[in-house]
Amino acid sequence: MPGAARTARLSPWGRLVAGSTVLLVAALAALAIMRVAGDDERRVAFDVVGKAAGVRLDVADADVHIVGGGRRPSLTVARTERYGFDHAPHVVRSVRDGIVTVRARCPKALLHRCSTEYRLLVPDNVPLTVRTSTGTVRFSAYRGSAQVQTTSGAVSLRGVCGFSLGVRTGSGAIDADTACAPQQLTLRSTTGPIRARVPSGRYRVDVSTAYGPPVVLGLVRTADAPFEIDASSATGSVRLEGRR
Repeated sequence: MPGAARTARLSPWGRLVAGSTVLLVAALAALAIMRVAGDDERRVAFDVVGKAAGVRLDVADADVHIVGGGRRPSLTVARTERYGFDHAPHVVRSVRDGIVTVRARCPKALLHRCSTEYRLLVPDNVPLTVRTSTGTVRFSAYRGSAQVQTTSGAVSLRGVCGFSLGVRTGSGAIDADTACAPQQLTLRSTTGPIRARVPSGRYRVDVSTAYGPPVVLGLVRTADAPFEIDASSATGSVRLEGRR
């Protein structure tokens, strides 16, 4: 009809796009508000008085830092938790026959974050077993035997001195720098690179990788050596160096 106002109409596709855009913007705004309003942080620490016979950590995707405690009389376990809306990590700890065990898992829930970091101050000669999935594991000036297993987390050993040291990862990188010649050093990775620096000397060395030839520098390889290094990666590089 002439002179009548015409109302613009959206096509079905246009209405769908417009509606989806509104929902997306609303969802992003809600997530931003929830992330800011729902975050919380908590620090927890405890000491194990007396000589611990060992420590076992099974902490999923948590990061772990092991620090050598020398001749101190107690073991200290500290953790920092970050989470939202009271969805804190579920932690179970126990001490039995001198073995300190800690198991931690974040709840499986959407719209919030959850993460945990562990820092352990460990006296000399307390053996460790550490298991993570994506968390990184670091050792600093630790004295003792340790076994570490990760899925994709990187593992770093700095100033470590121990009778038996073993690291196994899936795709995580391994970087080891020992303060003394280990009686047995085992480094295994599926796809991650391996690099190790040890004091120069005589070693039984077994290295393998499909990523080009492994590199061995500054070590005397002999079958009757008192120390052993076993390093292998399926597709990652392997490099061993003797440090003077």
